[in-house]
Amino acid sequence: MRLQNVFLVILLSILSGPALAKCQSVAKLVAFEGQVSIKPNSKVLKTSPGVLPRSLCAGDEIHTLEGRALTDDGRLSVAIDSFSLAIFTGVSKAELNKGQALFEVHKRTAQKGVEVKTRLSVIGVKGTRFLVGDKDEGVSVVLDQGVVDITSTQGPIGLYRETEVSKPVEDDFESYARRHAEGIASEKNAFEQYKTEVQREFVAYVESLTLEAGKELVTQGRIAVERKISGDAAQAIKSLRAWQDKN
Repeated sequence: MRLQNVFLVILLSILSGPALAKCQSVAKLVAFEGQVSIKPNSKVLKTSPGVLPRSLCAGDEIHTLEGRALTDDGRLSVAIDSFSLAIFTGVSKAELNKGQALFEVHKRTAQKGVEVKTRLSVIGVKGTRFLVGDKDEGVSVVLDQGVVDITSTQGPIGLYRETEVSKPVEDDFESYARRHAEGIASEKNAFEQYKTEVQREFVAYVESLTLEAGKELVTQGRIAVERKISGDAAQAIKSLRAWQDKN
């Protein structure tokens, strides 16, 4: 009986050995807050992060609900915002499938093959800090610092650039105000909104482009719009950077 037990233990260890074998780490989860879970590659169930830092294997997914997560692999740190899904496919290779995340490349290793994918594009990184979002209004790449190359995964897309409408002269405001019966205060507010309206100019059909700092590219379907960083995007970068610096 004792010999059978020994044989059973050996058999179980042989069968379970490959399943328990550790993979080569492609990144590490170094901080999180709130509701965060990890879905290991080829597994069905999600797990809690556990003890930090936690190694991530190629194909591992990080899911955030009302929480945030921070990863680092020595070249690239990723601050994943709430209600997001990020997948780590290799060293300095990641995908964002939902939500938004702030990617920051360590300057000393910026030229070592950092790559980020969205459902519509592949981002080749030459720069240092950018926000990627996948929301109802489209997939956005917001470049805070550096330069990135963006390649469409769906073939040529129509590229438009937003330009601000020329500021009207004072006489325009006077005539604009007279056409409405509301008070001057509300009219000035409406006029300020009117002044900041933009127009979109078609550039070309492209498969790739280089985005420069201070710009964002929003893609929806087969249309991409390049414009100045919006207030919402700037605020998201500021918030994620503050949380990242805290950790």
